[in-house]
Amino acid sequence: MKLLMVQVPTSHLGAQEKVYPLGLSRLSSLVPEEIEKQVLDMNIGMDPWVDLKRSLEGFVPDVVALSFRNLDPLAGHQASYLSSLKTAAILVKRLVPKARILAGGPAFSLFGKRLMAEVPQIDIGLAGEGELIFPLLIAPTLDPDKIPGILWRHKTSVVSNPLGPKISMDKIPPMDVKGFCPNTYAKANTYVAAMGIEGKRGCDLWCGYCLYPFLGGTCMRLRSPKKIVDEMEGLNKEFGIQLFHFTDSVVNRPADHFEQVCQELVRRRLTLSWTGFFREDSLTQKNLTLALNAGLAAIYFSGDALTQHGLSLLNKRLTSEDILAASRLTAEHKILTMCHFLVNLPGEGEKEIQEASEMLDQILEIHSPAGNLGAVIFNHVRLYPNAPMTNRLIRSGDLDPDTDLLYPVYHNPVKFNHILHEFESRCHGAGVFSRLELPSIGSKEAHGFGPHSHMNNTLTKKAAK
Repeated sequence: MKLLMVQVPTSHLGAQEKVYPLGLSRLSSLVPEEIEKQVLDMNIGMDPWVDLKRSLEGFVPDVVALSFRNLDPLAGHQASYLSSLKTAAILVKRLVPKARILAGGPAFSLFGKRLMAEVPQIDIGLAGEGELIFPLLIAPTLDPDKIPGILWRHKTSVVSNPLGPKISMDKIPPMDVKGFCPNTYAKANTYVAAMGIEGKRGCDLWCGYCLYPFLGGTCMRLRSPKKIVDEMEGLNKEFGIQLFHFTDSVVNRPADHFEQVCQELVRRRLTLSWTGFFREDSLTQKNLTLALNAGLAAIYFSGDALTQHGLSLLNKRLTSEDILAASRLTAEHKILTMCHFLVNLPGEGEKEIQEASEMLDQILEIHSPAGNLGAVIFNHVRLYPNAPMTNRLIRSGDLDPDTDLLYPVYHNPVKFNHILHEFESRCHGAGVFSRLELPSIGSKEAHGFGPHSHMNNTLTKKAAK
């Protein structure tokens, strides 16, 4: 049998920053030697469709596995990558009509049954993790009704098999570094880590907008610190990888596991760096110092709300003071920091917008002397099926239950849809002044909230009433 494994395009064409296909690479290492295999990451070449056509015509595979990582780019972009999956499946069926087409990946898992209907060329879909299931899909005999976690076609309907057990994190397969060479990715990137490292899967936090518990499970499955650092050390020594990014939903929870990973990195004295998403209320002076000694290069925070109303609404189980305290810690250590916030949340009015404005001022003022704030990224809530926030909006009547969420849908009421841009403008000015080593802008008028600003006029009119 001939197998072609393909990572379909899931980034803007021409994007310089690349992401190593960690999931597909692990599955590739499971393919037995008796199967003839080729791999293709369509995000690497100059023209992904020419590359796919060349692979299909030259190799003529019996099975094509399409990995669909991202549904859309987030960050407020009204763009969908669904066309990548559709076009790839159609091209496969056109050029090798007898090939069986498999599909999987995080984006596929979110909309499995819908995508099977939307892309009829797909024969079998894999929902959730693939390490235990993929070998069964490429076995000499295929018995789909006995394979957990797949969607398959039976006559005119799509059958969805119940999910099976999840893999132990210490048993995940190695990367196929011959098929997907890490150097190809590391050399392409300028700012962000191309190489992901898994410390755990699953999340128990249940934030209102998030589907991590659905994708990885509601309990954190921890990987041995030794195995984590073994992988980092191997990639560092064999391929010269200097920068890694932990793919964990939160890297510093649970605290004892996080500290053990850092201690293992310190013990080995490796010349490498790493980044990850941190939980603000789990960051302490002690574990931040330990992380810096272990090679921490940058911290990403996803506080997600600048108001107490928003934090409660999103079930963050954080306070505004938790966010400010974490900012003070990273500023004190001058560690590069990126913050993510959602704005124009359900139920927010003038009072909450003013509170968010003041909270943003405090964050900028904390980081300004240290000059360590790399970026503040603002977004609106992306609505996914069955996410707690989506269900809440449906129950309140603010979202039509028949809304098609396959394509990007954001909660962004018109009245305050300018707030994201005003906040971005303020952060841009603060960043420029910091980079030029000038005093911060300071006045509210300068960053868009002075006497002539739209927001100030709204608040003044309300007060006059």
